[in-house]
Amino acid sequence: MPHPVIEADPAIHASDLSLSYPAHAGGRQFEAVEGISFDVARGEVVALLGESGSGKSTLAKFLAGRGRDARDKASRIHFSGGEASVLGVPMQGVGRRTRARLTAHVGHLSQDAGATLSPELNVGDILFEPITERTKRFDRGSLGERIAEMMDIVALPLAKLQEYPYELSKGQRQRVAVIRSLMLDPTLLIVDEPTLGVDANNRPKIVELLRWYRERTNASMLLISHDIGMLEALVQEVLVMQQGRLVGRGDINEIFRDADHGYVQRLAQALRATAYDEVADE
Repeated sequence: MPHPVIEADPAIHASDLSLSYPAHAGGRQFEAVEGISFDVARGEVVALLGESGSGKSTLAKFLAGRGRDARDKASRIHFSGGEASVLGVPMQGVGRRTRARLTAHVGHLSQDAGATLSPELNVGDILFEPITERTKRFDRGSLGERIAEMMDIVALPLAKLQEYPYELSKGQRQRVAVIRSLMLDPTLLIVDEPTLGVDANNRPKIVELLRWYRERTNASMLLISHDIGMLEALVQEVLVMQQGRLVGRGDINEIFRDADHGYVQRLAQALRATAYDEVADE
């Protein structure tokens, strides 16, 4: 499949970008992202931070080309202003065929990915599915070796390939979902809370998988995470959102130490104090 992008372009470019959800049940259109501008350079790893409802996941889905996937029209993301391009492809008015080509090069992990694995498929078929949806001709042997390496990195026994999602713990399902997001060797990876629901012992293994993938491919990454260990291990620049707007940006070490914005300081303190409070299983 030919690559649809110009290599000189940034991985992500957004200029005064606004995104909204359509009016629903007599209500008004909801502006989820308002006037955001930033770039993610080729090979760069950027974190997108902010409290719940700040617009992070909306922005991530749109940039990953998945903003129109929802069956419910009210939850489809609408481009409402500015401009954006991903791997050189303009995102406003992008057609179905171009979007399908683009998503072959943009890996995406949604926040609920581990909970929404296909229940009728075993783990092996779940991992092969992104490839079999696009082509029937691929080297199953070499792909199997890569899957085995990734499963070893995240401490999943190969026997799990024969099991179904209901047989796995929440943390195991999440690790499968992270591996699945890498199956097409994406040039750009956009992940939303990749360690969500994973226990403290296994969260560093997901960090290690993403580091392994980056060293192997030099892929660009946009990470949404409140796992400060992941941020410190992988991220170069931080973007901070509040109520749909960009309120802070800079080097990860500088922005948390020197930020003038009180919200950014509170967010940094919360990350350091809690890292992960939720109960997670293996």
